[in-house]
Amino acid sequence: MVWPGPIPRSRLRLAVAYLAVIGLILYGAGYGLFGLLMRSNWSALESEVETLAGTLHDSLKPLLPAEARPSAQLAAVLPGLCLVEQPCPKPSTLLPRHAVSITDSERFYLRLLDRRGALIAHSPGSPKAGAQDPNLTWMVVAGEGGERFLQYAIHLHRSHAPAQAGAAPMELDWGYLQIGRSLRGLDAERERLWWATQTIVGLALLVAGLASWWLSGLAMRPLLAAYRQQEQFTADAAHELRAPVANLLAVVEAHRALVPDERTATRDMLAVVHGQGKRLSGLITDLLLLTRLEGSEAAAARQLCSLPQIARDLMEETSEAAAAAGLQLRLVGGEADLVVLGVESELYQLVSNLLLNAIQYTPPGGEVVLSLGRERGQAVLQVRDSGIGITTADQQHIFDRFFRSDPGRSRRQGGTGLGLSIVAAIVHRHRGEISVASKPGSGSVFSVKLPLAG
Repeated sequence: MVWPGPIPRSRLRLAVAYLAVIGLILYGAGYGLFGLLMRSNWSALESEVETLAGTLHDSLKPLLPAEARPSAQLAAVLPGLCLVEQPCPKPSTLLPRHAVSITDSERFYLRLLDRRGALIAHSPGSPKAGAQDPNLTWMVVAGEGGERFLQYAIHLHRSHAPAQAGAAPMELDWGYLQIGRSLRGLDAERERLWWATQTIVGLALLVAGLASWWLSGLAMRPLLAAYRQQEQFTADAAHELRAPVANLLAVVEAHRALVPDERTATRDMLAVVHGQGKRLSGLITDLLLLTRLEGSEAAAARQLCSLPQIARDLMEETSEAAAAAGLQLRLVGGEADLVVLGVESELYQLVSNLLLNAIQYTPPGGEVVLSLGRERGQAVLQVRDSGIGITTADQQHIFDRFFRSDPGRSRRQGGTGLGLSIVAAIVHRHRGEISVASKPGSGSVFSVKLPLAG
């Protein structure tokens, strides 16, 4: 499809706007999901570290020496730990009797501190700087090579037998236990989730871009139709105005070439000028009326209008035109009280245009019948003629501006080509429906349905 004029730029801007909104939504959703997944993994690590710390605390409580200081007794309780200011033993297993899962020195480390926060013992390879603060329950510590650890600190208590038999054992504050969990796996998972999120969002944006372009095309179709209608209207209006203007100019040029005593020719030329001027005036009047009808709601107040009364008035007004054309004009069903809520002048214009259109396209000896009726809460107005009829192809355009099924005949009789367009606009403004049924050579029937008042 070829998009004329500025419409491609408008479509591109609309597609970009769609994509920007969808992109914000996708990125917001992606980052939100990414954050939820990372928070879930972080909570799982915290729960794991807390569980291990609690298990170690309960296991160590009855075995801790009386004083929190580097000693052989402490080394016996925690084999494999490095005592401060003493050589670190060859790594073997770390606390095998307490927690098997902590034997993985690549993932965990242990640190023991006294009540003042001074380091007593630590597992081989544990971080040195910034890890001794026991007042921080949770902290992230950087180890060797930049590896990060999630560290948890817990108070250590030592069981103390009471002096009196049968009394409950006492728990004395001994020091602190710090246990660190490597974040290498979490960081790798974060990296994978980050790139997975970026990839998914990127692919979604690609699909959204294609969808936005398609949706913008759908949204621009009414604008394209209006643009083409405007182009067609401009071309048709120029074509309609060209003929009377050319005739006027021709008459004026001929009048300038006349000698002063040719009064009869002058009167004929003035008659032509008058006729063309009336045609231009009628065309301009119809254009202004059609513009007003197709615009916003009119300021004219709506009132109760009797269709039978309008029909009878117009039958009298158009009877002279029908007699001049050699036609019979009849009204059928005008006795019923059919009242609609609308603008009376517009309803008069509607019925008048339908009658004049039927008279215009019906040959002498024919008949034009205006009928009124009621159907399912609607007033039904029909104008039937025995005229030349309308082809199926022309019926699709019969309500378009400046369309004529017989252009030569309409122009000879002074038609502007806007009568049925005005009818359709009035019906639409009154929330009604209009249709046409016709066959070439068998006449036409125009049916209008309007909602009844009340």
